[in-house]
Amino acid sequence: MSLSMPTRRLVRGATSPTTTTIALQQPSRSLSTSPSRPWFWSKKQPSSPTNLKDAISSGNATARETLLSKLKSHSEAPAIFEDEVAPQQQAASEKEAAALAASQQPKGPLTASQKAARPKTFTRLGGSLAKEALARSVDPDPQARVRWERKVAIRQVTNGTDAYSVEPRLARIARTERSLKSKSPWLPTSVKKLVHLARQIQGKNVEDALVQMRYSKKKMAAEVTTQLKMARDLAIAERGMGLGQQQQQQEQQQQQEGGKMEIRRKDGKWMTVGDQTKMYIAEAWVNKGPLRAKNPDYRARGRMFLKNSPSTSLSVVLKEHKTLVREHQEREHRRKKQGPWVHLPDRPISAQRAHYSW
Repeated sequence: MSLSMPTRRLVRGATSPTTTTIALQQPSRSLSTSPSRPWFWSKKQPSSPTNLKDAISSGNATARETLLSKLKSHSEAPAIFEDEVAPQQQAASEKEAAALAASQQPKGPLTASQKAARPKTFTRLGGSLAKEALARSVDPDPQARVRWERKVAIRQVTNGTDAYSVEPRLARIARTERSLKSKSPWLPTSVKKLVHLARQIQGKNVEDALVQMRYSKKKMAAEVTTQLKMARDLAIAERGMGLGQQQQQQEQQQQQEGGKMEIRRKDGKWMTVGDQTKMYIAEAWVNKGPLRAKNPDYRARGRMFLKNSPSTSLSVVLKEHKTLVREHQEREHRRKKQGPWVHLPDRPISAQRAHYSW
């Protein structure tokens, strides 16, 4: 019976125990002189991501947030394609904001406060509040408007450079004087009642008219006061009326004219004008509106009539005292230009007859 190779080696070395101990202590050595593993194999290489996706996915949360913030932030130096990149980034940010707002919307029926806080997209009558629709309603034909503005600008330049051109009177008044026309909504009253208040405030300063309406016993005096205040505020905000003259211009005007100006109004009354930017009510009239209702009026003997409930609106035109000064000067100019009045002017006798006609 033959023994295996390792067993035979052990039997041969059994006679010398020292040899066996030395043989067991000596490690096995390969035939080649080069090391079994290179020296640099044991060192771990730093893990470097091959692309941006691996860099974002690997690492801790702080490193990922830092890298994302650096990628999203703008470069310190101005980029050559900044005008092209900025709209794209703005659109992306708007999309993200819209997605975030959509995700934050509560699910289920909305409460009354949430409905009131939501932006309105349509009016009560179904009109659109979109930016495009509002622009179209304000400017329905932009090309026609641009053509008209160009024509008017050319006309103004042509008339201004022409030595023989004369500015029309109405154009000069519209250029140098300010005015505002305001109309109130339909008020629950009749023309016969509101016309007295309109005649009461016509021709007065705005402050004096407000005082008159404050102490009036009429029911619609409060509505007239509200409309006058709204018209005054619109004139100040939109037309720049009633802001007062500069102190230097006012002093120069007073020195040239010898103090305040005394003018005669159209109704024959004299008044003193200091600040020509002060507002007054040039015109005031009423408008008849539609019927609010038709209620039955039962009378005796089984008869019935329909009682109509009318509606009326108030319209006012606000102007400055500068207009009163101009009208006074025009009247004085016409009066001086007219000449003396002749009682019995010499005229040729016409249509003669053989007999008297009186």
